[in-house]
Amino acid sequence: MEAATVQKPKYLGLLNAISNAESAAGVYLTAWADVTPDPDLACTLRLVAARETSHGDVFCRRIAELGFSLRRKVDPKGYEILSKLANPNISDLEKIGDREDRDTDPFGDIRRRIAEGEFDPMTANLLTWYIAEEIDSGRRLRETYACVREKAGQGRAGAAVGPSADAEAIMACMTAGFARLEKSLEKLVKASK
Repeated sequence: MEAATVQKPKYLGLLNAISNAESAAGVYLTAWADVTPDPDLACTLRLVAARETSHGDVFCRRIAELGFSLRRKVDPKGYEILSKLANPNISDLEKIGDREDRDTDPFGDIRRRIAEGEFDPMTANLLTWYIAEEIDSGRRLRETYACVREKAGQGRAGAAVGPSADAEAIMACMTAGFARLEKSLEKLVKASK
């Protein structure tokens, strides 16, 4: 008796990319949480890291349910990101960097593809759940980052309103972790079309 061949879904690459990126983000954020002196930031980072790790595991499982295996890929910038986030000598402000709210919806393409019926029902539900958690995680991180910035600004006696030039320079640095993950996902979504 011949084994039935499973047809490869055209969105398998997207699921693979999400699993790899989310698993890596979980490692990065846990490393940062382990070294930050700010207990509120650590709490938020641990929550989001747990979610990211869970997303990596759940998307890996979904790939297996579809009859395929996760293709693990190492992020070429992973060591650099981890080195920065795990370094207790780099301030939380520098790790946060200049994170601006985006006017665009990074999940717009996936939402459109869900609405068009591109995904099987289980995968569509999984992606909908994932997007909701990502949006909530982003909100939590933005709120916590704002608190970190505010705390840093409160420690300067006689300081003018707003961040110092040093703080501005630090916030202007390239960000790691979550912002890179989001950009990577956007690129991968576009590439999987």
